[in-house]
Amino acid sequence: MARILLVNTGILYGAAAVRRVDVVVVVIALLSALPWALDHVRKGLHRAASPAGMQTNRPDDAGPVELAGALATAGSAVAAVVIGVATALITIMNFFSPVEPVGITRPACAGARTNHVAYVGLTMGLVGNNSRQGPATFYAANGRFARDCTVGFSAYCLGEPVGDSLGTTVHQRWVTNRWLLVAKQPPGWRSTLARWLSGERSMPQFVSDAYVTPITPYESLRRAPSSTCSKSYKLPGKAKLQTFDPNAQSFTARADHAVNMGFAVWVPPGQGFVDADSYHQIYKAEFKATQNPGATSADGAKTVDWAYHESLLKNLRSRRPHAPARVVVMAIPCISDNLQADVKTAAIATYDIASGPQPKLLKTNVGGYKPDLLAHAACQANT
Repeated sequence: MARILLVNTGILYGAAAVRRVDVVVVVIALLSALPWALDHVRKGLHRAASPAGMQTNRPDDAGPVELAGALATAGSAVAAVVIGVATALITIMNFFSPVEPVGITRPACAGARTNHVAYVGLTMGLVGNNSRQGPATFYAANGRFARDCTVGFSAYCLGEPVGDSLGTTVHQRWVTNRWLLVAKQPPGWRSTLARWLSGERSMPQFVSDAYVTPITPYESLRRAPSSTCSKSYKLPGKAKLQTFDPNAQSFTARADHAVNMGFAVWVPPGQGFVDADSYHQIYKAEFKATQNPGATSADGAKTVDWAYHESLLKNLRSRRPHAPARVVVMAIPCISDNLQADVKTAAIATYDIASGPQPKLLKTNVGGYKPDLLAHAACQANT
């Protein structure tokens, strides 16, 4: 029970460390059964020493053949029980507290755990991933994880933006300023036990999100306390969306401390669109990265081209002549590809795209959309 509890709480982890404890548990169980085993052998010898119909407590009365047979029989029975007990114990312990949680198909990296953590990711560096003392590459490296193994993380801090190769193509460029904090036990007896049993290092270890592929959902991963994070990096401010530029056919949005900017459109019902009540990123596969959502300039600004003729006007079917076709446009900072900032930072505008030669900004916004879905569409990576 102690072994199961230690693994499930993340104090005991690592295949080698768990195997050592498994051996200790089995040895303790067998030592506890030793008196029974010796008694079982003694009774077997006594039965062999008793002539038919007589009782004796003297094994000396039996011949060597009878004693050898009795000893072999008793020994076989004890060995079978020993093997059965050891197998049952290991099976039960690994059933209730496996070394790796269900669904984790890659082994844990050395010095990392995947049990009882908020998020598990797969290392993707070409030759492994460095961990650092703080959330930026100028901090000293304080550990290294091999490539293609899993690490559990407890929280994240905002830090130095790093190019995300997994989400970047010639048609889009994303960066991430999310640095993941390797899961550790809290200071005290739990940290001490984890150090003794699993070799856990108590110092903070940060890994850039750019080099980690999600294994479990990470949207709910919380931000670490400000005392843990660097004060040099801040959450994005509220986005400001400029009016559509008819000459460049583009939108521009800016937010303080933004490293990425996402753009999306909600198509409301009742406007004559075939794909009513749908959410679309303002993105075109034929455009260059400078024309699609993604990394901002140093001042947190981003301009995207809006090919609304192909993406929206072609989906107008059943509508009255000269009737308006309203759509909602969102611009929102993205902490990384596929991870939007708080929806409160989003800028919203409603445009009529069908009543004139150019989209017309309306004074009143259309309601009824789901902000989270629109924000998720704005920040999605098309890879």
